[in-house]
Amino acid sequence: MTDDPRDRDPLQLDDSEALNAALAQEEAGAVDAAEEKLRSAQKDLAELKDRHIRKLAEFENHKKRSERERQEYFKIALAGFVNDFLPILDNFQRALEHARPEDLVSDFGQGVAIINKQLHELWKRYGLIPIDTTGPFDPNLHEAVATEETDRVPPNTILAELQRGYFLNDRLIRPAMVKVSIRKSDSDAAAGGAEPKRDSRG
Repeated sequence: MTDDPRDRDPLQLDDSEALNAALAQEEAGAVDAAEEKLRSAQKDLAELKDRHIRKLAEFENHKKRSERERQEYFKIALAGFVNDFLPILDNFQRALEHARPEDLVSDFGQGVAIINKQLHELWKRYGLIPIDTTGPFDPNLHEAVATEETDRVPPNTILAELQRGYFLNDRLIRPAMVKVSIRKSDSDAAAGGAEPKRDSRG
């Protein structure tokens, strides 16, 4: 005898369908709840990741700012020290320039020359660079403290460096003091020859 669903009790059929519906509804609810929890976890993870990225960015900015402040403080401190040291360097350089040739070739003179070279190499490492005074006068870099009338070179040509000027890390910390050529005046040019003509109307 076959089991025909039509022969079953209608109440049993209704209970089975209701159970299946309830199970399906419960399963759907569980899936929805799981998906909601997953979305919530993903949202929390995204927020946590965003906060972590922001904290990293803040830390990097703080590190860069601290490094800039440290470098700026070092440059200020170095500039103050260089300004105090430059007069000593000037006197040392003048002593070498006025030394007798026989003193410079002696063992002592050679030792002093080595010290002078080491000093300049040390300062160069820290960004102290002498200003070039071999070309024309530049008021932004040079200070004319003396002039000389001459026709041997064009006007505003640097004739001599009286005190060395320096850059410190590409910033001017002291202009070079120089002697500059100026054009001879007409009266000076005529001093050795005929006097300049006077205005006859006077």
